Amino acid sequence: MINFSRRPADDPAEEAARLLLRLGVFMLFVISLLAPILARQTVYILLPVGAALLLASAGLSENGRASGSLRALVVSPLVWAALLLGLWAGVSLIWTPFEGPAERFAKAAATMALVAAAAGVMPLRTKTSNLNLLPIGVGVAAVALAAITLLMAPKYTVEDILDVGPLGRAGLGLALLVWPAMGALAVRGRWIMAAALGLTTYFACILANAPNALPALLGGAFVFAVSFGGVRTASKALAGLMAAVILLAPAVALAAHVIWPERAPDFFRHLAFWGHMIAADGLRTLLGHGFGSATWSVLQGYLPTATPRSLVFQIWFDLGALGAAALALVLARASLAVGESRPALAPFLLGGIAAGFVICLLGPAAEQLWWLTLAGLDAIAFALVMRGQFRKRRPVLPIGFGAAPADDPA
Repeated sequence: MINFSRRPADDPAEEAARLLLRLGVFMLFVISLLAPILARQTVYILLPVGAALLLASAGLSENGRASGSLRALVVSPLVWAALLLGLWAGVSLIWTPFEGPAERFAKAAATMALVAAAAGVMPLRTKTSNLNLLPIGVGVAAVALAAITLLMAPKYTVEDILDVGPLGRAGLGLALLVWPAMGALAVRGRWIMAAALGLTTYFACILANAPNALPALLGGAFVFAVSFGGVRTASKALAGLMAAVILLAPAVALAAHVIWPERAPDFFRHLAFWGHMIAADGLRTLLGHGFGSATWSVLQGYLPTATPRSLVFQIWFDLGALGAAALALVLARASLAVGESRPALAPFLLGGIAAGFVICLLGPAAEQLWWLTLAGLDAIAFALVMRGQFRKRRPVLPIGFGAAPADDPA
């Protein structure tokens, strides 16, 4: 006679933990992608709620994943690099000439801390049923974005500095999250579905005219293509390229100013203006003007509309050389960490990092809280996919059951 043992999940606390985990993932990757298409403020509410559900799930679970995962997170070089960046940004508030950046820093720091905690307490192995919510959410949001765009015809331009419309924000979010979503499908052999998801997102971004979403998708696609067959080499090359762009950007801007001291071509207009600012600031460029100075200077009319929108400019202007070095270290460590993941998954995640870096280069995101929220959501998606249970077939059942192997487990 066959004895069936009780499932470990029969424990009520464990069942509740699984339910909260499912609700948290659904909130983060389905509701959080759909709701902001119509109401831009919802993303600020939904991400903390979803992250709180993940934390509650970890608190109820008895398998000890919270302590182990958080311990691994604390000793991660990526986290230490991010802490260095956050610490220097907080210190720079001492010499920031405005009052508003202090509140924004507190909100940004709280958001990033919540994201790190939520990513750290996730299960070491993500169930397929939870993992499927990511591509489902991206696909539904892409279709909804395309449909609503055809009806509403959004009116905003790439010149928007601080207030991209809800459809534009949704497009930028899809440009980030489509990469881990495609990876979750392709690594289980669902290449056609992954390609369909990517094309749907691409056309949705075209229809929505999301600022700089298309260059980000193209940049991600290029890195994705070149990383096949050499993931480790590609991750190191991408890490070196991002660090070099960040650290050498002021020299390039200064060169653009020297070449075009009066009127630069439109493509180099923002870069040449930054070079003019560097020439005027001198050594102050190395220290920075304090967190939030670039944003508030534009808002209050101290800097003109020709001021660059990119995160690289704002980091250098606000936090100086130390802030730029910390940002370069964060992105480099993220690329190297992704390069250590499964060879079938890593190209998609490297494409996602490249897409995010392109958006940071071109703007209009920079230090805005809505962009940090999207980046935090993307970080949780990376953690979700990198811990996925990527089995193409069920384990073989014991002799006597007579059941054939089937597709992925739920």
